[in-house]
Amino acid sequence: MSVILSHTHKSTLLLLLILLVSTHLNGQNVLYTPVEFASETGSTKSFLSEIEAQTDIVFSYSNQLCFETEVQLPVRFGTVRQVLDALFINCPSNYIVRGSKIIIQPITEDSEKFVIKGYVIDSSSKEALIQANVYEPELLLGTMSNNFGFFSIVMPKGFVHLSSSYVGYKNSHQYINLEQDTAIYFLMEPKDELDEIAVVGDRVPGRVKSTRTGTIDVPIEQIKKVPVYLGEVDVVKSIQLLPGIQSGGEGFSELYVRGGGPDQNLVLMDDVPIYNVSHLLGFFSIFNADAVNKVRVIKGGFPARYGGRLSSVVDIRMYDGNNEEFKGVASIGLLSSKIAVEGPLIKNKSSFSASLRRTYFDVLTSMWQWKEADKSRYYFYDFNTKLNYKLSDRDRLYFSAYLGKDQYGISYNEQHIPIGSGQETGGEQTVKTYDESDIGWRNYVGAVRWNHVFGNKVFANTTITYSDYRFFIDQTLNYMSDGSWSKGSKNYYSGIRDFSAKIDLDYMPSPKHYIRMGASAINHVFYPGIDVVLQEFSGGVPVDTAYGGTEMYRSEFRLYMEDDFHLLPRLKLNIGGHFSLFQTDGGKYYWSAEPRLSARFLMRDNFSVKLAYSQMTQYMHLLRTATVAMPTDLWLPVSEKIAPMRAAQSALGFEYEINKGFSVSLELYYKKLADILAYKETTGYFDFASDWQSKLTAGKGQSYGFELLLHRKLGSLSGWFGYTYSKSTNKFDELNNGKAFPANYDRTHDVSLYTTYKLSKKVDVGFTWTFGSGSPITLPETKYYAPQLPTTVSDAEGGSNQLINERNGYRMPNFHRLDIGFNFKKEKHWGTRLWSLGLMNSYGRQNPFFLYFADSENQQTGELERSLKQFSLFPIPIPYVRYTVKF
Repeated sequence: MSVILSHTHKSTLLLLLILLVSTHLNGQNVLYTPVEFASETGSTKSFLSEIEAQTDIVFSYSNQLCFETEVQLPVRFGTVRQVLDALFINCPSNYIVRGSKIIIQPITEDSEKFVIKGYVIDSSSKEALIQANVYEPELLLGTMSNNFGFFSIVMPKGFVHLSSSYVGYKNSHQYINLEQDTAIYFLMEPKDELDEIAVVGDRVPGRVKSTRTGTIDVPIEQIKKVPVYLGEVDVVKSIQLLPGIQSGGEGFSELYVRGGGPDQNLVLMDDVPIYNVSHLLGFFSIFNADAVNKVRVIKGGFPARYGGRLSSVVDIRMYDGNNEEFKGVASIGLLSSKIAVEGPLIKNKSSFSASLRRTYFDVLTSMWQWKEADKSRYYFYDFNTKLNYKLSDRDRLYFSAYLGKDQYGISYNEQHIPIGSGQETGGEQTVKTYDESDIGWRNYVGAVRWNHVFGNKVFANTTITYSDYRFFIDQTLNYMSDGSWSKGSKNYYSGIRDFSAKIDLDYMPSPKHYIRMGASAINHVFYPGIDVVLQEFSGGVPVDTAYGGTEMYRSEFRLYMEDDFHLLPRLKLNIGGHFSLFQTDGGKYYWSAEPRLSARFLMRDNFSVKLAYSQMTQYMHLLRTATVAMPTDLWLPVSEKIAPMRAAQSALGFEYEINKGFSVSLELYYKKLADILAYKETTGYFDFASDWQSKLTAGKGQSYGFELLLHRKLGSLSGWFGYTYSKSTNKFDELNNGKAFPANYDRTHDVSLYTTYKLSKKVDVGFTWTFGSGSPITLPETKYYAPQLPTTVSDAEGGSNQLINERNGYRMPNFHRLDIGFNFKKEKHWGTRLWSLGLMNSYGRQNPFFLYFADSENQQTGELERSLKQFSLFPIPIPYVRYTVKF
């Protein structure tokens, strides 16, 4: 039988292993003794005899091994290990080394096996590396590290060569003579210079590739180099450049994924859901890139462990903190300044990370409004911190928190209110006061997690989380009443607060199975809009009155299980289910049983075909008052009248790995949505005659299309090209005369190109070009005169009405924009300094932000003419600059 061994693979392993053997194997290096044969053709026994003749090695083997009468090797030289792998390629075997004796044992189900467990971590900072590959390159058995860097793999007794790989890091190797359960650490070293082309032998074996479709991991270093508005590095804006994901408009930080709305995205910060990810009405996101460790986006083929949203999962993991030394980064830009620090609390035992960002609009405006009677102010800030403590080799404790707030305020109507008769001082005493208005929103998030390893194969993560999102409108008025001053205030607030507890278990019984299961309980408290009016009279008792909805308490329970396993050598499946239960008012419960299935078949080691099907259910809705994020948006739960939204999505994907860190993928998808919500045409948000449930109508929708992604994560030239073709439609019985219409988020064509090129060790340049076909918009077709009726009391001569014939019947002009950014880095004795310069909308494209009609008089005829105009948010090139130091 002919056996072919890749020459590239052989040469790479030969060089690598011979170099490493002397330091890692000591007396076990007989497997890597070089041998050379007179002929490339022979029998299995003849090759074994020739090895014994050339070396001091003695073979002992079972008669169950596959012995061939004719074997052809591609070359006449190699290591003993390579020759053995080629000879027994049809019956995988393991090798037990006893000095100069090698025992060859066939790997069977009954073979004695042991567990290798441990962590994959950065060699310098000891930061956990999430989703790193851990595999045996010869046997092609592998697994992946979890969200805490932990892995566990079962291997047959004997000599084991275990490798680990992670994008941006050098491959790490461990050589073990496995005779008992063993714990190890992979200490991964970052690459100083990212390889232009990775050799085939260093590739991650195809059999450990993921079964998931619609999943993209974006390296945080790529995100930090994307040119962005005012130099504010933004995680969400980088995600918007990926295929299948759109923004609600130019400059916004919301996500519209495969026809879904912004409330249909599950955004997690260290496993805690975030309900508002925006600063400055959506222009910036709340995630400080200096605090982010890993970003993963899932658009379809959802694993069973995720639930509660219809369209996507954005899983963001924050840095644990450097366990070895104190480090930091600080920067100042046109909009904000920020600082991030990390370091050990107890070396190799406990560490921390903390970051703070704040704008200084309020500081600047206070200076130029110094002498103004009316004053305005705006600021936002966010603060992240994370602590971890290693209790033992099996136990770790984590605490993380996020605090963020936006606030805009204005002081106006300066008044001087008398506070005394002035008889004693010879004049009237007064105090200066202002009327004030404030509007804002905030996120408070906290989590405590405990990791425990049960035995060698079970990893448990127990988490308690707290999340509180509020927005508020405060107004204070001062006035005179019957010769004395009075003070009144009105406060409006709404939001949602969650308290949850959950446990997640990772069970790795063998390299062919990775089982996850878990359960959670969540207590939701909804604040659906409450007005509090306070009147305070001079010398009197304040009167406090509340109007509006009361707090709504709702409970939610979730349970899931999934198994990621090999059914056949080239067929890998992920099968699971997600069950949820949600309490409504009146004691009614909604429930959902959601099947999840993903499959991956390897056509070749670097080419796979993937299939996926998933169902999702959402028990809460975001009621919007505008097309952009506003503080008056309401999060509300399902009720007896409002059913949960549901979605079912199917996907077919193809992935080709050109070389390590460089891949191309194509994915087709079809998604159906049920019980999605919209405002009725006869009512609106400010219709106070009815409760919120009566203002809404339920309908259905569908979305389909395909997405192409060419992604290069390594090399001097890196980045991605994405193209999306999609169609999304909605249908409501009470809207658009019952006819289907394009969804608000429908965009037929979407193109994004991001590339960064390293000109030298000190300079790199980044380009971002985006194109999108026009978004749907509702415009009136005609304007007609409405005469004054005799029964009306008004003296008006009459007005005009507009006829809207079709919902979302028009398209806005196409959108495209080019952004350019440069980074200039210089090493100093204390660290690194970095200047970031760039130009947004480089060729001054006037993209439409919104369209409106304007009436003007024709100078020649005197007739009133109506024209459609557009407003552009960024009509000219906008420069930015930011200065950063790393120490």
